[in-house]
Amino acid sequence: MRLKLSSEPIRKIGAGDHMGIMMDNSSPSHPPDGFAKLRRWLAPLRQTPLHPQWLVLRHERAGLAAVAASLTGDVLDIGCADRRLSTALHPSVRYIGLDYPDTAIKLYDTRPDVFGNAQGLPFSAGSFNGIALLDVLEHLPDPDAAVAEAARVLVPGGILALGVPFLYPLHDQPFDFQRWTRYGLRRLLGRHGLEIMQEDVFGQPGETAALLANIALARRGQRLLADRNPWVLLVLMLAAVLIPLRNLWAWLSARASAPDDLMPLGYRLICRKPGGGDAY
Repeated sequence: MRLKLSSEPIRKIGAGDHMGIMMDNSSPSHPPDGFAKLRRWLAPLRQTPLHPQWLVLRHERAGLAAVAASLTGDVLDIGCADRRLSTALHPSVRYIGLDYPDTAIKLYDTRPDVFGNAQGLPFSAGSFNGIALLDVLEHLPDPDAAVAEAARVLVPGGILALGVPFLYPLHDQPFDFQRWTRYGLRRLLGRHGLEIMQEDVFGQPGETAALLANIALARRGQRLLADRNPWVLLVLMLAAVLIPLRNLWAWLSARASAPDDLMPLGYRLICRKPGGGDAY
């Protein structure tokens, strides 16, 4: 399939827009928030129970593989960040990564294929067989417009892979606007004619509670360290003990209990645009 760029003029972006079309290679206008700094400090521990977010990160590869398995042909990754999804896709997939400068350049120091607006994509209707919107929708001022645009640029029978957090701290501030339950997501997708083919819920109540407690403790340690507060040594020692214990307890309790979606960490949905062949 040949990619079709929209012939409509690109509108000027206002100060309140996020995921807007803009080419900007300047230095950051504001420093990353403390949560972003904390993520970088803890990066070497990502795959161990010592990491505050191990309960999420240990599923990362499997989650990407599940999304990648649903996507074929021409694929648009909206909010692509470090293009991690591209590493899981089949070699036959033609991948386009799209992101916003404040996210790509200023927060993550990455370069997408296209700088673009998820709420007004610069592509013609029916340009893609698949679209990924992973941990992006919560950062958009107008998520309805973004879902409508994804549906517009999908071919009939095309697939939208959507992932969003639910019980999760604020991140990438000030661009963190909303959360959804599974029922809210069903209404959102239904408004734009998308059919849900698969719906996955992540996080047992114990896992969610442990994750939030771990992040709170790590964040407190980061703040105390930045302030050179003498209590920092005690907090860091507690974190070194409590975080792996909480992680292991939550992991074991989740294995020993029936699925419970009372307190989910987030959701992943595979959706289909009606019409065309059977793409999924």
